[in-house]
Amino acid sequence: MTASSAPPRRSAFLPFSPPTIGEEEIQEVVDTLRSSWITTGPKAKRFEQEFAAYLGAPGALGLNSCTAGLHTALVTLGIGPGDEVITTPMTFAASVNVIEHVGARPVLVDVEPDTLNLDPGLVAAARTPRTRAILPVHYAGHPAALDVIGEVARAAGAAVIEDAAHALPARAQNYPSKPIKIVVSTSAS
Repeated sequence: MTASSAPPRRSAFLPFSPPTIGEEEIQEVVDTLRSSWITTGPKAKRFEQEFAAYLGAPGALGLNSCTAGLHTALVTLGIGPGDEVITTPMTFAASVNVIEHVGARPVLVDVEPDTLNLDPGLVAAARTPRTRAILPVHYAGHPAALDVIGEVARAAGAAVIEDAAHALPARAQNYPSKPIKIVVSTSAS
């Protein structure tokens, strides 16, 4: 096949993941703009309550991004200089950047070749007395091995901060009933 006989290229943009926005969503935005409450208020509170109920969590805090959520989780747990947080290199830069923002040291652990999630065996091997948290990322919506990661965290007295930005509504089976965790989830990082 020569260049002159090649099929024509696509002329229209091919979106990777187009949003589904209907009239109900548009009406909610218009209603919000007319309400005098742009960033907080009754709609944000309603969202937090409904999201917590959906997750079966005691509470939820609406923020502008997963990055803000991860940062808030680290600060809330008092993680800072001298602390280590185990995480994955297979993630958006913000997952590691927030660890550095609080002054802690990111410890990058390799992933399982079939799921591209943190390898729990390597997480256990990377644990040190300075490990304060493990930050798994549920890569491409596939839940990480939270049962094993949760056990490693408990043995270290560390928290599990899940980066679930791309995992809602994924569910992990056999997850311990009383984990030490903070789930951070959003539709955008």
